[in-house]
Amino acid sequence: MSDSPTPQKLAAPVIRPSNRDYEPQLFGRSLSPDTVGALLDAGARGDLAAQSDLFNLMEDTWPRLRANLQKIKNAIRKLPLNVQPFTPKNGKPSASAQEKAAFVESALHLQRGYVDTTRAPLGSAVYELMDAVARGLSVVEIDWTTDTTGFVVPVGFRRVPSRYLGINTDGTLALRLDPAALSALTPFAKHPGKFLTGVFQSKSGALGEAAQLRALAPLWLGHMLGWEWLVQKAELFGTPLRWANYPTTATQAEIDAITAALRNMGTASWGAFPQGTNLQILQGTTPGVSGPNDPSERLMGIADRACDIMLLGQNLSVEHNGQGSRAASEVHREVELDLFETYAEFIVAVLNDQLIPQLIALNWGSAEEIPFVEVEISRPGREQDMAARDKTLFVEMGLPVSLQYLYERHKVPTPDAGEALFTPAKPVTQAVPTEQKPAPADAKACACGCGVPIDATSESSAELAARQAAAQADFPQQVAEAIAADEYLVWDATLDNRTTPLCQGRHGRRWGDGWFSPPPAHYNCRSVLTRVPKTGYQSPD
Repeated sequence: MSDSPTPQKLAAPVIRPSNRDYEPQLFGRSLSPDTVGALLDAGARGDLAAQSDLFNLMEDTWPRLRANLQKIKNAIRKLPLNVQPFTPKNGKPSASAQEKAAFVESALHLQRGYVDTTRAPLGSAVYELMDAVARGLSVVEIDWTTDTTGFVVPVGFRRVPSRYLGINTDGTLALRLDPAALSALTPFAKHPGKFLTGVFQSKSGALGEAAQLRALAPLWLGHMLGWEWLVQKAELFGTPLRWANYPTTATQAEIDAITAALRNMGTASWGAFPQGTNLQILQGTTPGVSGPNDPSERLMGIADRACDIMLLGQNLSVEHNGQGSRAASEVHREVELDLFETYAEFIVAVLNDQLIPQLIALNWGSAEEIPFVEVEISRPGREQDMAARDKTLFVEMGLPVSLQYLYERHKVPTPDAGEALFTPAKPVTQAVPTEQKPAPADAKACACGCGVPIDATSESSAELAARQAAAQADFPQQVAEAIAADEYLVWDATLDNRTTPLCQGRHGRRWGDGWFSPPPAHYNCRSVLTRVPKTGYQSPD
Protein backbone atom coordinates (compact mmCIF):
# COMPACT_ATOMS: atom_id res chain seq x y z
CA MET A 1 0.00 0.00 0.00
CA SER A 2 1.21 3.50 -0.76
CA ASP A 3 1.32 5.70 2.37
CA SER A 4 2.40 8.82 0.49
CA PRO A 5 -0.04 11.74 0.17
CA THR A 6 -2.16 12.13 -2.94
CA PRO A 7 0.07 13.42 -5.77
CA GLN A 8 -0.58 17.00 -6.76
CA LYS A 9 -1.29 16.02 -10.34
CA LEU A 10 -4.10 13.72 -9.17
CA ALA A 11 -5.54 16.15 -6.63
CA ALA A 12 -5.75 19.15 -8.96
CA PRO A 13 -8.41 19.20 -11.70
CA VAL A 14 -7.17 19.26 -15.28
CA ILE A 15 -10.38 20.57 -16.85
CA ARG A 16 -11.86 23.72 -15.34
CA PRO A 17 -15.25 24.34 -16.98
CA SER A 18 -16.50 27.89 -17.41
CA ASN A 19 -19.98 29.39 -17.60
CA ARG A 20 -19.94 28.76 -21.34
CA ASP A 21 -20.07 25.02 -20.69
CA TYR A 22 -23.37 25.30 -18.84
CA GLU A 23 -25.11 27.68 -21.23
CA PRO A 24 -27.53 26.38 -23.87
CA GLN A 25 -26.50 26.40 -27.50
CA LEU A 26 -27.13 29.66 -29.32
CA PHE A 27 -28.38 28.58 -32.74
CA GLY A 28 -32.08 28.43 -31.77
CA ARG A 29 -34.56 25.61 -31.41
CA SER A 30 -35.74 25.41 -35.02
CA LEU A 31 -33.12 24.33 -37.54
CA SER A 32 -33.24 23.95 -41.29
CA PRO A 33 -32.11 20.72 -42.98
CA ASP A 34 -29.02 22.54 -44.29
CA THR A 35 -28.06 23.64 -40.77
CA VAL A 36 -28.46 20.12 -39.38
CA GLY A 37 -26.35 18.74 -42.20
CA ALA A 38 -23.65 21.35 -41.59
CA LEU A 39 -23.48 20.50 -37.88
CA LEU A 40 -23.18 16.78 -38.64
CA ASP A 41 -20.43 17.45 -41.20
CA ALA A 42 -18.57 19.55 -38.64
CA GLY A 43 -18.80 16.74 -36.09
CA ALA A 44 -17.46 14.20 -38.58
CA ARG A 45 -14.46 16.49 -39.17
CA GLY A 46 -13.72 16.68 -35.44
CA ASP A 47 -15.78 19.64 -34.19
CA LEU A 48 -17.29 17.64 -31.36
CA ALA A 49 -18.63 20.74 -29.58
CA ALA A 50 -20.90 21.77 -32.48
CA GLN A 51 -22.19 18.24 -32.87
CA SER A 52 -22.76 17.98 -29.12
CA ASP A 53 -24.83 21.19 -29.19
CA LEU A 54 -27.06 19.57 -31.79
CA PHE A 55 -27.40 16.43 -29.66
CA ASN A 56 -28.27 18.56 -26.62
CA LEU A 57 -31.05 20.24 -28.59
CA MET A 58 -32.35 16.87 -29.80
CA GLU A 59 -32.47 15.47 -26.29
CA ASP A 60 -34.09 18.66 -24.98
CA THR A 61 -36.90 18.76 -27.56
CA TRP A 62 -37.62 15.08 -28.27
CA PRO A 63 -39.48 13.40 -25.38
CA ARG A 64 -39.08 9.86 -26.76
CA LEU A 65 -35.31 10.26 -27.11
CA ARG A 66 -34.95 11.60 -23.57
CA ALA A 67 -37.15 8.81 -22.17
CA ASN A 68 -35.18 6.07 -23.96
CA LEU A 69 -31.84 7.48 -22.84
CA GLN A 70 -33.06 7.69 -19.27
CA LYS A 71 -34.29 4.11 -19.49
CA ILE A 72 -30.98 2.65 -20.60
CA LYS A 73 -28.87 4.87 -18.32
CA ASN A 74 -30.84 4.02 -15.20
CA ALA A 75 -31.09 0.34 -16.15
CA ILE A 76 -27.30 0.02 -16.40
CA ARG A 77 -26.61 2.23 -13.40
CA LYS A 78 -28.77 -0.01 -11.20
CA LEU A 79 -27.10 -3.26 -12.25
CA PRO A 80 -24.97 -4.95 -9.58
CA LEU A 81 -21.32 -5.14 -10.53
CA ASN A 82 -19.83 -8.20 -8.86
CA VAL A 83 -16.16 -7.72 -7.98
CA GLN A 84 -14.08 -10.86 -8.60
CA PRO A 85 -10.47 -11.42 -7.47
CA PHE A 86 -7.79 -12.33 -9.95
CA THR A 87 -7.84 -16.13 -10.23
CA PRO A 88 -5.39 -18.26 -12.23
CA LYS A 89 -6.88 -20.83 -14.58
CA ASN A 90 -8.17 -23.84 -12.61
CA GLY A 91 -6.76 -22.34 -9.44
CA LYS A 92 -7.70 -20.39 -6.34
CA PRO A 93 -7.23 -16.65 -5.76
CA SER A 94 -4.32 -15.78 -3.51
CA ALA A 95 -4.71 -13.90 -0.24
CA SER A 96 -3.35 -10.72 -1.83
CA ALA A 97 -5.77 -11.05 -4.77
CA GLN A 98 -8.69 -11.35 -2.37
CA GLU A 99 -7.40 -8.34 -0.42
CA LYS A 100 -7.29 -6.25 -3.59
CA ALA A 101 -10.81 -7.32 -4.56
CA ALA A 102 -12.09 -6.32 -1.13
CA PHE A 103 -10.35 -2.97 -1.46
CA VAL A 104 -11.95 -2.31 -4.86
CA GLU A 105 -15.36 -3.10 -3.41
CA SER A 106 -14.74 -0.67 -0.58
CA ALA A 107 -13.36 2.04 -2.86
CA LEU A 108 -16.36 1.84 -5.17
CA HIS A 109 -18.82 1.81 -2.25
CA LEU A 110 -19.79 -1.73 -1.43
CA GLN A 111 -23.46 -2.21 -0.55
CA ARG A 112 -25.15 -5.54 0.22
CA GLY A 113 -22.37 -7.64 -1.28
CA TYR A 114 -22.00 -5.86 -4.59
CA VAL A 115 -20.91 -2.50 -5.93
CA ASP A 116 -23.94 -0.21 -5.75
CA THR A 117 -23.67 1.91 -8.88
CA THR A 118 -26.57 4.18 -7.85
CA ARG A 119 -24.44 5.72 -5.10
CA ALA A 120 -21.61 8.22 -5.36
CA PRO A 121 -19.01 8.19 -6.62
CA LEU A 122 -19.51 5.37 -9.13
CA GLY A 123 -23.11 6.21 -10.03
CA SER A 124 -22.23 9.53 -11.63
CA ALA A 125 -19.42 7.91 -13.62
CA VAL A 126 -21.68 5.20 -15.04
CA TYR A 127 -24.42 7.72 -15.84
CA GLU A 128 -22.07 10.06 -17.71
CA LEU A 129 -20.21 7.27 -19.51
CA MET A 130 -23.52 5.92 -20.80
CA ASP A 131 -23.79 9.11 -22.88
CA ALA A 132 -21.35 7.44 -25.25
CA VAL A 133 -24.05 4.95 -26.27
CA ALA A 134 -25.96 7.76 -27.97
CA ARG A 135 -23.20 10.32 -28.61
CA GLY A 136 -20.34 7.96 -29.44
CA LEU A 137 -17.93 9.56 -26.97
CA SER A 138 -17.98 10.38 -23.27
CA VAL A 139 -15.11 11.37 -20.99
CA VAL A 140 -15.14 11.89 -17.22
CA GLU A 141 -12.39 13.29 -15.03
CA ILE A 142 -11.56 11.50 -11.78
CA ASP A 143 -11.15 13.40 -8.53
CA TRP A 144 -8.77 11.49 -6.24
CA THR A 145 -8.26 11.80 -2.51
CA THR A 146 -6.52 9.96 0.31
CA ASP A 147 -8.85 8.34 2.84
CA THR A 148 -8.26 8.00 6.57
CA THR A 149 -6.44 4.68 6.11
CA GLY A 150 -3.96 6.10 3.61
CA PHE A 151 -5.45 4.58 0.47
CA VAL A 152 -5.82 6.70 -2.67
CA VAL A 153 -9.45 6.41 -3.79
CA PRO A 154 -11.76 8.21 -6.23
CA VAL A 155 -14.02 10.71 -4.52
CA GLY A 156 -15.93 11.94 -7.55
CA PHE A 157 -16.28 11.94 -11.32
CA ARG A 158 -16.98 14.99 -13.50
CA ARG A 159 -18.12 15.04 -17.11
CA VAL A 160 -15.70 16.69 -19.52
CA PRO A 161 -17.59 19.09 -21.86
CA SER A 162 -17.24 18.31 -25.56
CA ARG A 163 -15.42 21.56 -26.37
CA TYR A 164 -12.46 20.24 -24.35
CA LEU A 165 -12.21 17.20 -26.63
CA GLY A 166 -10.79 16.80 -30.09
CA ILE A 167 -9.65 14.21 -32.59
CA ASN A 168 -5.97 13.88 -33.46
CA THR A 169 -4.72 13.53 -37.00
CA ASP A 170 -4.28 9.82 -36.33
CA GLY A 171 -7.99 9.54 -35.46
CA THR A 172 -7.56 9.14 -31.69
CA LEU A 173 -9.42 11.07 -29.03
CA ALA A 174 -7.45 13.81 -27.25
CA LEU A 175 -7.84 16.72 -24.83
CA ARG A 176 -8.21 20.33 -25.95
CA LEU A 177 -7.10 22.11 -22.78
CA ASP A 178 -7.57 25.50 -24.43
CA PRO A 179 -10.91 25.43 -26.28
CA ALA A 180 -9.92 28.53 -28.24
CA ALA A 181 -6.87 26.77 -29.70
CA LEU A 182 -8.55 24.31 -32.04
CA SER A 183 -5.31 22.70 -33.23
CA ALA A 184 -3.62 22.33 -29.81
CA LEU A 185 -4.45 18.82 -28.60
CA THR A 186 -2.99 16.94 -25.63
CA PRO A 187 -2.94 13.11 -25.44
CA PHE A 188 -4.67 11.56 -22.45
CA ALA A 189 -1.41 9.73 -21.71
CA LYS A 190 0.05 13.00 -20.39
CA HIS A 191 -2.46 12.85 -17.53
CA PRO A 192 -2.43 9.18 -16.44
CA GLY A 193 -5.10 8.16 -14.00
CA LYS A 194 -7.12 11.35 -14.41
CA PHE A 195 -9.66 10.40 -17.06
CA LEU A 196 -12.02 7.61 -18.06
CA THR A 197 -12.67 7.62 -21.80
CA GLY A 198 -15.70 5.86 -23.20
CA VAL A 199 -15.92 5.24 -26.95
CA PHE A 200 -19.01 3.37 -28.16
CA GLN A 201 -18.56 2.57 -31.85
CA SER A 202 -21.91 2.14 -33.57
CA LYS A 203 -20.22 2.03 -36.99
CA SER A 204 -16.78 1.73 -38.49
CA GLY A 205 -14.93 4.88 -39.42
CA ALA A 206 -13.91 8.13 -37.79
CA LEU A 207 -14.69 8.80 -34.13
CA GLY A 208 -16.71 11.86 -35.10
CA GLU A 209 -19.14 9.57 -36.94
CA ALA A 210 -19.54 7.03 -34.12
CA ALA A 211 -22.64 8.59 -32.53
CA GLN A 212 -25.95 6.82 -33.01
CA LEU A 213 -27.72 10.17 -32.70
CA ARG A 214 -26.27 11.15 -36.08
CA ALA A 215 -28.59 8.63 -37.74
CA LEU A 216 -31.53 9.98 -35.74
CA ALA A 217 -30.87 13.67 -36.52
CA PRO A 218 -32.87 13.77 -39.81
CA LEU A 219 -35.74 11.94 -38.14
CA TRP A 220 -35.63 14.40 -35.24
CA LEU A 221 -35.89 17.23 -37.76
CA GLY A 222 -38.95 15.55 -39.28
CA HIS A 223 -40.39 15.12 -35.79
CA MET A 224 -39.97 18.85 -35.10
CA LEU A 225 -41.51 19.82 -38.45
CA GLY A 226 -44.39 17.42 -37.86
CA TRP A 227 -45.03 18.95 -34.44
CA GLU A 228 -45.05 22.49 -35.86
CA TRP A 229 -47.37 21.33 -38.63
CA LEU A 230 -49.67 19.67 -36.10
CA VAL A 231 -49.86 22.81 -33.95
CA GLN A 232 -50.55 24.99 -36.97
CA LYS A 233 -53.24 22.61 -38.17
CA ALA A 234 -54.79 22.58 -34.70
CA GLU A 235 -55.11 26.35 -34.89
CA LEU A 236 -56.78 26.11 -38.29
CA PHE A 237 -58.99 23.06 -37.86
CA GLY A 238 -58.96 22.24 -34.17
CA THR A 239 -61.28 25.05 -33.07
CA PRO A 240 -64.96 25.06 -34.11
CA LEU A 241 -65.69 26.90 -37.33
CA ARG A 242 -68.06 29.86 -36.80
CA TRP A 243 -70.31 30.36 -39.82
CA ALA A 244 -72.94 33.10 -40.22
CA ASN A 245 -75.28 33.76 -43.16
CA TYR A 246 -76.51 37.32 -43.39
CA PRO A 247 -79.32 38.62 -45.60
CA THR A 248 -78.43 40.07 -48.96
CA THR A 249 -80.08 43.27 -47.83
CA ALA A 250 -77.66 43.67 -44.90
CA THR A 251 -75.83 46.97 -44.76
CA GLN A 252 -72.06 47.24 -44.47
CA ALA A 253 -72.44 48.26 -40.84
CA GLU A 254 -74.43 45.06 -40.16
CA ILE A 255 -71.81 42.96 -41.96
CA ASP A 256 -69.04 44.57 -39.90
CA ALA A 257 -70.98 43.88 -36.71
CA ILE A 258 -71.45 40.20 -37.68
CA THR A 259 -67.74 39.89 -38.54
CA ALA A 260 -66.69 41.41 -35.21
CA ALA A 261 -69.04 39.11 -33.32
CA LEU A 262 -67.66 36.02 -35.08
CA ARG A 263 -64.11 37.13 -34.33
CA ASN A 264 -64.87 37.77 -30.67
CA MET A 265 -66.50 34.34 -30.28
CA GLY A 266 -63.00 32.85 -30.35
CA THR A 267 -62.49 34.13 -26.79
CA ALA A 268 -66.10 34.51 -25.63
CA SER A 269 -69.07 32.19 -25.59
CA TRP A 270 -71.59 34.78 -26.79
CA GLY A 271 -72.24 37.08 -29.73
CA ALA A 272 -74.75 39.73 -30.84
CA PHE A 273 -76.04 39.51 -34.41
CA PRO A 274 -78.59 41.51 -36.40
CA GLN A 275 -82.05 40.07 -36.85
CA GLY A 276 -82.18 37.46 -39.60
CA THR A 277 -78.56 36.22 -39.22
CA ASN A 278 -78.23 32.41 -39.50
CA LEU A 279 -75.37 31.27 -37.15
CA GLN A 280 -73.76 27.79 -37.38
CA ILE A 281 -71.01 26.24 -35.21
CA LEU A 282 -69.23 23.49 -37.20
CA GLN A 283 -67.12 20.74 -35.62
CA GLY A 284 -63.41 21.40 -35.93
CA THR A 285 -62.39 18.11 -37.58
CA THR A 286 -62.32 17.67 -41.32
CA PRO A 287 -61.96 14.28 -43.06
CA GLY A 288 -58.53 13.78 -44.56
CA VAL A 289 -56.58 16.00 -42.16
CA SER A 290 -56.62 13.89 -38.97
CA GLY A 291 -56.14 10.29 -37.88
CA PRO A 292 -53.30 7.78 -38.35
CA ASN A 293 -52.72 8.85 -41.96
CA ASP A 294 -52.13 12.45 -41.00
CA PRO A 295 -48.70 13.38 -42.45
CA SER A 296 -47.69 15.29 -39.31
CA GLU A 297 -48.55 12.37 -37.04
CA ARG A 298 -46.78 9.95 -39.36
CA LEU A 299 -43.62 12.07 -39.28
CA MET A 300 -43.57 12.00 -35.48
CA GLY A 301 -44.53 8.32 -35.31
CA ILE A 302 -41.79 7.23 -37.71
CA ALA A 303 -39.21 9.22 -35.75
CA ASP A 304 -40.31 7.76 -32.39
CA ARG A 305 -40.27 4.21 -33.74
CA ALA A 306 -36.78 4.66 -35.19
CA CYS A 307 -35.58 6.04 -31.84
CA ASP A 308 -36.94 2.97 -30.04
CA ILE A 309 -35.35 0.52 -32.47
CA MET A 310 -32.02 2.35 -32.44
CA LEU A 311 -31.59 2.47 -28.64
CA LEU A 312 -33.80 -0.38 -27.38
CA GLY A 313 -33.70 -2.76 -30.34
CA GLN A 314 -37.50 -2.92 -30.48
CA ASN A 315 -40.57 -0.76 -29.90
CA LEU A 316 -43.11 -3.07 -28.27
CA SER A 317 -41.96 -2.26 -24.73
CA VAL A 318 -42.78 1.44 -25.19
CA GLU A 319 -45.79 1.20 -27.50
CA HIS A 320 -49.04 -0.65 -26.95
CA ASN A 321 -51.74 -0.70 -29.58
CA GLY A 322 -53.81 -3.58 -28.25
CA GLN A 323 -52.26 -6.03 -30.71
CA GLY A 324 -49.56 -8.66 -30.49
CA SER A 325 -49.11 -11.67 -28.27
CA ARG A 326 -47.26 -12.65 -25.16
CA ALA A 327 -44.72 -14.54 -27.24
CA ALA A 328 -44.02 -11.42 -29.30
CA SER A 329 -43.63 -9.37 -26.13
CA GLU A 330 -41.14 -11.88 -24.73
CA VAL A 331 -39.13 -11.80 -27.95
CA HIS A 332 -39.03 -8.00 -27.90
CA ARG A 333 -37.98 -8.05 -24.25
CA GLU A 334 -35.17 -10.51 -24.99
CA VAL A 335 -33.94 -8.24 -27.79
CA GLU A 336 -33.97 -5.30 -25.38
CA LEU A 337 -32.04 -7.27 -22.76
CA ASP A 338 -29.47 -8.26 -25.39
CA LEU A 339 -28.79 -4.57 -26.01
CA PHE A 340 -28.69 -3.86 -22.27
CA GLU A 341 -26.01 -6.55 -21.94
CA THR A 342 -24.02 -4.83 -24.69
CA TYR A 343 -24.29 -1.49 -22.89
CA ALA A 344 -23.33 -3.09 -19.58
CA GLU A 345 -20.30 -4.80 -21.14
CA PHE A 346 -19.20 -1.39 -22.45
CA ILE A 347 -19.25 0.07 -18.92
CA VAL A 348 -17.53 -3.02 -17.48
CA ALA A 349 -14.76 -2.72 -20.08
CA VAL A 350 -14.09 0.90 -19.08
CA LEU A 351 -13.94 -0.02 -15.39
CA ASN A 352 -11.79 -3.13 -15.89
CA ASP A 353 -9.39 -1.59 -18.41
CA GLN A 354 -9.00 1.92 -16.98
CA LEU A 355 -10.29 2.57 -13.45
CA ILE A 356 -9.45 -0.62 -11.53
CA PRO A 357 -5.86 -1.05 -12.85
CA GLN A 358 -5.14 2.57 -11.93
CA LEU A 359 -6.69 2.07 -8.50
CA ILE A 360 -4.46 -0.95 -7.82
CA ALA A 361 -1.32 0.68 -9.23
CA LEU A 362 -1.74 3.79 -7.07
CA ASN A 363 -2.07 1.78 -3.87
CA TRP A 364 0.13 -1.29 -4.48
CA GLY A 365 2.77 0.24 -6.71
CA SER A 366 2.19 -2.22 -9.57
CA ALA A 367 -0.78 -3.42 -11.57
CA GLU A 368 -0.62 -7.12 -10.68
CA GLU A 369 -3.41 -9.52 -9.65
CA ILE A 370 -5.94 -6.93 -10.79
CA PRO A 371 -9.54 -7.63 -9.71
CA PHE A 372 -12.32 -7.23 -12.21
CA VAL A 373 -16.04 -6.60 -12.18
CA GLU A 374 -18.72 -8.69 -13.84
CA VAL A 375 -22.19 -7.53 -14.71
CA GLU A 376 -25.17 -9.79 -14.33
CA ILE A 377 -28.53 -9.20 -16.00
CA SER A 378 -31.18 -11.62 -14.84
CA ARG A 379 -32.29 -13.83 -17.75
CA PRO A 380 -34.47 -16.56 -16.14
CA GLY A 381 -35.39 -18.18 -19.43
CA ARG A 382 -31.79 -18.45 -20.59
CA GLU A 383 -30.63 -19.81 -17.22
CA GLN A 384 -33.33 -22.50 -17.23
CA ASP A 385 -32.39 -23.57 -20.76
CA MET A 386 -28.74 -23.80 -19.73
CA ALA A 387 -29.57 -25.92 -16.67
CA ALA A 388 -31.79 -28.24 -18.76
CA ARG A 389 -29.03 -28.70 -21.32
CA ASP A 390 -26.47 -29.54 -18.65
CA LYS A 391 -28.84 -32.05 -17.07
CA THR A 392 -29.27 -33.84 -20.39
CA LEU A 393 -25.56 -33.93 -21.18
CA PHE A 394 -24.04 -34.65 -17.80
CA VAL A 395 -26.77 -36.43 -15.83
CA GLU A 396 -28.79 -38.38 -18.36
CA MET A 397 -26.07 -38.99 -20.95
CA GLY A 398 -23.28 -39.20 -18.38
CA LEU A 399 -20.70 -37.14 -20.31
CA PRO A 400 -17.54 -36.53 -18.26
CA VAL A 401 -17.26 -32.89 -17.16
CA SER A 402 -15.09 -30.83 -14.84
CA LEU A 403 -16.83 -29.70 -11.67
CA GLN A 404 -15.02 -26.37 -11.86
CA TYR A 405 -16.49 -25.83 -15.33
CA LEU A 406 -20.02 -26.19 -13.96
CA TYR A 407 -19.30 -23.79 -11.10
CA GLU A 408 -17.99 -21.16 -13.50
CA ARG A 409 -20.68 -21.75 -16.11
CA HIS A 410 -23.52 -21.22 -13.65
CA LYS A 411 -21.70 -18.49 -11.68
CA VAL A 412 -21.78 -20.51 -8.45
CA PRO A 413 -18.90 -19.87 -6.03
CA THR A 414 -16.72 -22.87 -5.24
CA PRO A 415 -17.21 -23.90 -1.58
CA ASP A 416 -14.19 -23.74 0.70
CA ALA A 417 -12.92 -26.78 2.57
CA GLY A 418 -14.96 -27.43 5.71
CA GLU A 419 -17.70 -25.01 4.69
CA ALA A 420 -21.30 -26.02 5.42
CA LEU A 421 -22.88 -27.32 2.22
CA PHE A 422 -26.46 -27.29 1.07
CA THR A 423 -27.99 -30.76 0.78
CA PRO A 424 -31.18 -31.01 -1.28
CA ALA A 425 -34.02 -33.06 0.13
CA LYS A 426 -34.58 -36.41 -1.55
CA PRO A 427 -37.73 -36.40 -3.67
CA VAL A 428 -40.57 -38.59 -2.50
CA THR A 429 -41.71 -40.85 -5.31
CA GLN A 430 -44.80 -42.95 -5.43
CA ALA A 431 -44.67 -46.30 -7.18
CA VAL A 432 -47.05 -46.61 -10.10
CA PRO A 433 -49.09 -49.81 -9.85
CA THR A 434 -48.60 -52.10 -12.82
CA GLU A 435 -50.21 -55.30 -13.93
CA GLN A 436 -48.59 -58.25 -12.13
CA LYS A 437 -47.58 -61.32 -14.12
CA PRO A 438 -48.09 -64.83 -12.74
CA ALA A 439 -45.10 -65.81 -10.65
CA PRO A 440 -43.69 -69.19 -9.69
CA ALA A 441 -44.36 -70.46 -6.20
CA ASP A 442 -40.80 -69.74 -5.08
CA ALA A 443 -40.69 -66.18 -6.51
CA LYS A 444 -41.66 -62.73 -5.23
CA ALA A 445 -42.21 -59.37 -6.92
CA CYS A 446 -39.24 -57.15 -7.78
CA ALA A 447 -38.90 -54.29 -5.34
CA CYS A 448 -38.35 -51.75 -8.14
CA GLY A 449 -42.03 -51.91 -9.08
CA CYS A 450 -41.55 -53.45 -12.51
CA GLY A 451 -43.85 -56.35 -11.62
CA VAL A 452 -41.43 -59.03 -12.79
CA PRO A 453 -40.79 -62.00 -10.44
CA ILE A 454 -37.31 -62.51 -9.05
CA ASP A 455 -35.81 -65.30 -7.02
CA ALA A 456 -36.06 -65.43 -3.27
CA THR A 457 -32.53 -64.18 -2.73
CA SER A 458 -33.38 -60.56 -3.58
CA GLU A 459 -30.66 -57.96 -2.99
CA SER A 460 -31.27 -55.16 -0.50
CA SER A 461 -31.72 -51.47 -1.30
CA ALA A 462 -28.24 -50.76 0.06
CA GLU A 463 -26.70 -53.40 -2.18
CA LEU A 464 -28.49 -52.03 -5.25
CA ALA A 465 -27.42 -48.47 -4.42
CA ALA A 466 -23.81 -49.61 -4.02
CA ARG A 467 -23.84 -51.40 -7.38
CA GLN A 468 -25.38 -48.38 -9.12
CA ALA A 469 -22.87 -45.98 -7.54
CA ALA A 470 -19.96 -48.14 -8.66
CA ALA A 471 -21.38 -48.38 -12.18
CA GLN A 472 -21.86 -44.60 -12.38
CA ALA A 473 -18.29 -44.03 -11.20
CA ASP A 474 -16.85 -46.32 -13.88
CA PHE A 475 -19.17 -45.16 -16.64
CA PRO A 476 -17.28 -42.01 -17.81
CA GLN A 477 -14.11 -44.06 -18.26
CA GLN A 478 -16.02 -46.70 -20.21
CA VAL A 479 -17.47 -44.01 -22.48
CA ALA A 480 -14.06 -42.45 -23.08
CA GLU A 481 -12.43 -45.80 -23.89
CA ALA A 482 -15.21 -46.77 -26.29
CA ILE A 483 -14.99 -43.43 -28.11
CA ALA A 484 -11.21 -43.75 -28.38
CA ALA A 485 -11.56 -47.26 -29.85
CA ASP A 486 -14.29 -46.16 -32.29
CA GLU A 487 -16.75 -48.52 -30.63
CA TYR A 488 -20.26 -48.37 -29.19
CA LEU A 489 -21.26 -49.20 -25.63
CA VAL A 490 -24.16 -51.65 -26.04
CA TRP A 491 -26.65 -52.83 -23.42
CA ASP A 492 -26.44 -56.64 -23.07
CA ALA A 493 -29.30 -58.21 -21.11
CA THR A 494 -29.71 -61.85 -20.07
CA LEU A 495 -32.86 -62.92 -21.89
CA ASP A 496 -35.07 -65.43 -20.05
CA ASN A 497 -38.36 -65.47 -18.17
CA ARG A 498 -36.87 -63.25 -15.45
CA THR A 499 -35.79 -60.43 -17.75
CA THR A 500 -37.71 -57.22 -17.09
CA PRO A 501 -39.42 -55.32 -19.92
CA LEU A 502 -37.03 -52.43 -19.22
CA CYS A 503 -33.93 -54.53 -19.92
CA GLN A 504 -35.61 -56.27 -22.86
CA GLY A 505 -36.27 -52.87 -24.45
CA ARG A 506 -32.67 -51.75 -23.97
CA HIS A 507 -31.03 -55.02 -25.06
CA GLY A 508 -28.80 -54.49 -28.07
CA ARG A 509 -29.13 -50.71 -28.04
CA ARG A 510 -26.10 -48.45 -27.92
CA TRP A 511 -25.54 -45.63 -25.46
CA GLY A 512 -27.76 -42.67 -26.30
CA ASP A 513 -30.34 -44.82 -28.12
CA GLY A 514 -33.01 -45.25 -25.45
CA TRP A 515 -30.70 -45.29 -22.42
CA PHE A 516 -28.14 -42.96 -20.82
CA SER A 517 -27.32 -44.46 -17.41
CA PRO A 518 -25.49 -47.81 -17.08
CA PRO A 519 -26.89 -50.97 -15.46
CA PRO A 520 -27.96 -52.11 -12.92
CA ALA A 521 -31.33 -50.57 -13.67
CA HIS A 522 -33.24 -52.36 -10.88
CA TYR A 523 -32.96 -55.03 -8.19
CA ASN A 524 -31.07 -58.15 -9.30
CA CYS A 525 -30.44 -56.59 -12.71
CA ARG A 526 -28.16 -58.95 -14.69
CA SER A 527 -27.52 -56.61 -17.65
CA VAL A 528 -23.98 -55.57 -18.53
CA LEU A 529 -22.33 -53.26 -21.07
CA THR A 530 -20.38 -54.60 -24.01
CA ARG A 531 -18.28 -52.80 -26.59
CA VAL A 532 -19.13 -53.38 -30.25
CA PRO A 533 -17.18 -51.91 -33.20
CA LYS A 534 -19.19 -49.24 -34.96
CA THR A 535 -18.67 -50.98 -38.29
CA GLY A 536 -20.22 -54.21 -36.98
CA TYR A 537 -23.04 -52.78 -34.90
CA GLN A 538 -26.62 -53.59 -35.90
CA SER A 539 -29.52 -51.81 -34.26
CA PRO A 540 -32.30 -54.07 -32.92
CA ASP A 541 -34.74 -51.96 -34.91
